[in-house]
Amino acid sequence: MKKITLVILIFFAISAQGQNKVFSGISEYYDTMSSSWQNYSGLNFDYDSNNNLISETGFEWSQDEWKNYSKTTFTYNANNKITERLDQSWNETTNSYENYAKETYTYTSGKPTEIVYYEWSSPNWVLVDKTVISYNGNNLPSAALSYLWDGMQWVNDGRFTTTYNANQKLTEDLGEKWINSNWANDYKSLYTYDSNNKLVTVRFATWDDFNNNWDETDRTDYELDANGNRTKTTYSGSFDSKLEYNYDTSSLMASFANPFNDKSGVDYFAEDFPHINKVLGYNEFAYNTQTSSFEQNGRTTYNYSNYITLATEKREIAKTTLTVFPNPTTSILNFQYSDKITMDKINIIDIAGKIVMKQNQNLNTINVEKLPKGLYIIESFSGKDKFQTKFIKN
Repeated sequence: MKKITLVILIFFAISAQGQNKVFSGISEYYDTMSSSWQNYSGLNFDYDSNNNLISETGFEWSQDEWKNYSKTTFTYNANNKITERLDQSWNETTNSYENYAKETYTYTSGKPTEIVYYEWSSPNWVLVDKTVISYNGNNLPSAALSYLWDGMQWVNDGRFTTTYNANQKLTEDLGEKWINSNWANDYKSLYTYDSNNKLVTVRFATWDDFNNNWDETDRTDYELDANGNRTKTTYSGSFDSKLEYNYDTSSLMASFANPFNDKSGVDYFAEDFPHINKVLGYNEFAYNTQTSSFEQNGRTTYNYSNYITLATEKREIAKTTLTVFPNPTTSILNFQYSDKITMDKINIIDIAGKIVMKQNQNLNTINVEKLPKGLYIIESFSGKDKFQTKFIKN
């Protein structure tokens, strides 16, 4: 009887452990041609014994199966603070992950004070830039200086300063760029809060040198429920879109190992942690100027019980290929196809699997100047056919 009871207890312990974390997330797009949802990317999440996220493995949906795409690995110190982020991309030829970029974190008194960014140039890591962070008396980031490595030394690149209100909430951040040995306005963000000190609006502006004033380009509005969950995020400006989140309000997010937790101690200094309750996923909408309404075009579902698994069967790869150039790029990206086909739309997806840009006109080029540096997926669609490739934004 004792043996049977022990087996039952072990079984329930394993079952309970298997349900207390976010295993994976799958993103889908709505295919208007077939009027159905289609997979396009996914992520598997792994954690250490302290529930720190130690890896995100990215997948792309191609030829009706999941295929490796990327991997991000996180390393932590004894205080459970991130010390290194390693980004790798999947090489289909060598059938292995290859280094792409990494960040290292240095801490002083438990706070991150220096972040150094490297890019991989086989067989060595090459310095690219670094950010040095300083703090105010309330241990909140007050300023940051960014430097570029010119091959010999660090040179000024940008400066970031913050302003807080009496409740220690960020109200403004100002970005400046180093030009002709002087600091010049570059961008700024303004933050607005509700009566509960919850962030509700972020307005972003860039400096117009010609008119000598600030030009508001983008705005983000947040809606919260009574528990403080972020239920809706609306983006307006360069690309009008919105996200609507779904929750299980009977469970707290803190009860689960999850990929959203603060890794450095200051990940959320500029915003509130978005998920108080167990987040189930979110729906994506793009604004249709012809119908003057938001239309759902994507959705992401988080899985609390299973990982994404790779198919063992290999299928024939489509003959038509997509090439982008220049790659890497700083702004304009051109598209070239091996066959003469007509494209319907283009998506750009970041390493986390989120669609960050869409375009359904002028499909021969796209301007990615406003995207952060990093590795991205390009997806182009022609009817029911989808073509993918990768590019690097410098």
